[in-house]
Amino acid sequence: MTTKTLIIKQLSRLPKTGNFDELNFEPGVNVLVGQPNTGKTQWLRMFNFLMGDRDSNPANAFDESLVNKYDSVKGIFVAGDEEIILERNWKQSGNKGKVFINGEPITTDNFSAYLLSLLEIPTVHYPQGNPLSLRTWPELSWQSLLRHIYRRQTSWGELVNKQPEVHQHACILLFLGIAEYLFSSEYEQLAQKQKEIYRRQVRKEEFVSTLNQISRELLNEQGLGVAVTAKSIDSAVQRLDIEVDSLLNQRVALLDSLQDSVLQASNSEQIVAFEQLSDRWSRLQTSKSEVSLQIQSTQARLKDLENYGIKVRDELSRIERARSAGQVFRDLRVTNCPVCEQPVSSENISPDHCYLCGQPTEQNLNEGSASEQRLDFEIEQLRSENQEAQELVDMVHSELESLISNQRLIDEELTYVQRQMRPTQIAAVAILPPEISQIDMDLGRIQERMRQLERVKSALDLQEDLSEQIAKIESEIRTLETEVARASEEINFEQSSSFLVNHMNTYLNSIKQKNSNSWTQGEVGLRLKEKGFVFTVGSHRASSLGATMMLYFLAAYNYSLLSLSNNEKYHYPGLSILEFPANFADGSRDVVVRDHENFILEPFISLVNQESMQKTQVIAVGRSFEGLQNVHRIELSRVWR
Repeated sequence: MTTKTLIIKQLSRLPKTGNFDELNFEPGVNVLVGQPNTGKTQWLRMFNFLMGDRDSNPANAFDESLVNKYDSVKGIFVAGDEEIILERNWKQSGNKGKVFINGEPITTDNFSAYLLSLLEIPTVHYPQGNPLSLRTWPELSWQSLLRHIYRRQTSWGELVNKQPEVHQHACILLFLGIAEYLFSSEYEQLAQKQKEIYRRQVRKEEFVSTLNQISRELLNEQGLGVAVTAKSIDSAVQRLDIEVDSLLNQRVALLDSLQDSVLQASNSEQIVAFEQLSDRWSRLQTSKSEVSLQIQSTQARLKDLENYGIKVRDELSRIERARSAGQVFRDLRVTNCPVCEQPVSSENISPDHCYLCGQPTEQNLNEGSASEQRLDFEIEQLRSENQEAQELVDMVHSELESLISNQRLIDEELTYVQRQMRPTQIAAVAILPPEISQIDMDLGRIQERMRQLERVKSALDLQEDLSEQIAKIESEIRTLETEVARASEEINFEQSSSFLVNHMNTYLNSIKQKNSNSWTQGEVGLRLKEKGFVFTVGSHRASSLGATMMLYFLAAYNYSLLSLSNNEKYHYPGLSILEFPANFADGSRDVVVRDHENFILEPFISLVNQESMQKTQVIAVGRSFEGLQNVHRIELSRVWR
C-alpha cells in the first residue's frame, strides 16, 4: 500500500454576509509572507482547526475576532488523484464538533480514520509505556501526525511542542513504515493475552492461598497441612466416615442396653399404650400433610373460578352495552344526503321502503332483527355461564371451609396425643445416659465437617477451571508469538533510522554549503529502538542545541520527513508546513529571517522539484523570503488591528 500525498489547493473563510477571504496554493514550495499582524498565523490555525481539531470551540484554536466575523472555514484538497472539500461551521447549531466532507458531516473522531484511510496510511494502536500495563492502546490519530507535518511558530524549541515522547516515537515509526509491523494487531492481541494470563494466574494464586488458609482454619484435618487437594479431602472424608460408624455403633449398643433396662422396669400395658399413642401420632401427622395439600389445591381452584367469573361478567356487561347502543342508534335518521348534502324528506315514501334510497326495507329489518336476536342469545348464554360459575365458586368455597375445619380437628387431636405421650417421654429422657447426648453432638460435629469438606472439594473445581483457561490462553499466546515474530522480520530499525538521518545530514550539508556560518555542529544521528528514540548531534543529545542550531536541526527533520514521500515503503503524505519564527537567537546575536536566510528553504525547493516529488507541497510562512526562485508567493498586506 503506497501512501497518497495531500495537497492544499485552496483555503477560504466565509462570513455570514459579504466577501470571503481566500488563499490559493500550488504543488511545490509556497511562501506565505507579510508583515506582523497580517494574519499569517491565524490562517494556519484555522487550517489546523479544519483538519479535525477535537476542540469544538474555535475560540481556543484562533483569534476570537475571527470567530465572531466568520461562520466557517473551508478547504479544497487533493488526496492522491481525488479532490475533496472540507468545511467546519462553528455557528451552525449541532455541527461545531463536525467536519463536512463534500457536504456530508462527520465527527472529528471519525474524520481522523477517514483521512488516514483516504491517504492509505495504516491505522495503528500503540502502547503508552509498558505494553502489558492495564491501559488500553490508543489509536494514532491524524492530529498527532499533523503536529510533525505542521511546525508552528512556537514549535522551534523541540521536536514537537507539548507532544509526549511516546507519541512522537509512534509517529516516527509510522512515517518510517515500521509501526504497522511493530504495533501489529497480533502484537496488541498478544499483549492483551499476556495481561489476561497474568490476571488469571494472580487470581488462581490468591484463590489457592485463601482456600488453603480457610480450609486449615475451618477443618483442622490431618493431611491438609501443606495444601488442599481433592485426594487429601477424600482421605479426610474416609477417616470421618470411620468415626461416624464407630459412634453409631456405640449409640446403638447404649440404646439396646437402655431398652432392656426399661422393659425390665416397666409393665407391658404401659409399653403397649405408648406404642399405640406413637402410632396414632404418626397417622395424624400423615393426615395433616394430606389435608394441607388438599387445601392448597382447593384454594388455587377457587381463585381460578373467581377469575373466570369476573371475565364472564365483564363480557356480559360489554355485550349489554352494545345492545343498548344499537337500540339507540337504530332510530336515528339521516337528515342530509351523504352525496349532495341536500336535506332528505321522508314524505310520500312508503313505510316498507327506505326513505333515502327507496329500496324495500323488509330484508334489512329482518337482518336487524336477527342481529338483536344474536345479541340476546349471547347475553342469555353469558348469564347462564355466570350463574354456573357462581355455583361452582360457592361449592368450592364450601369444600375449602370443610377442609380447614378438618385440619383444625387434626391439630386438636395431635395436641391431645402429645399431652398423653409427654409423661412417658419425660421419664425416658430422665433415664437416658449422658453418653447418648455426647455421641449425638459428636455425630453432628463430624457430619458438619464432612459437609464443609465437600464444599471445599467443589471449590477446587474453580481452580481447575482457571488452570484450563490459563492453558488455553498460553496456547493462543504461542500462536500469536509466532505471528509477531514473522511480522518483526520486516522491521529494520537501523536501515530506517539511517534513511532519516542521512536526509537530515544532506539538508545540513546543503545549507552549510550556501552559508558556512549556519550549521556549526557535528553529524546528526538517531538511535531508534522498539521502545524509544534519541536524536544525537555529534556526541551529545540534540535537545541540548541552542536556539539557532535547533531551528536548523528541526528544518532538517521536516526536510527528511518530506523526503519519505516518494518511497512506497514509508507513510508520509507529502506535505510540510513551516511557520518560521520572526526572530531567533544563536546565543550571541539576533538573526532576522529575511532574504539572506533564503538558504533555509532552498533545499526544500530542490527536493520538491525532483521528478518523483511532483505531488508534494511545502508551505513556508515568514516575513519576506524575497528573491526565491521556483516558488509560489502569497503576500498578505492588510494589517489587522
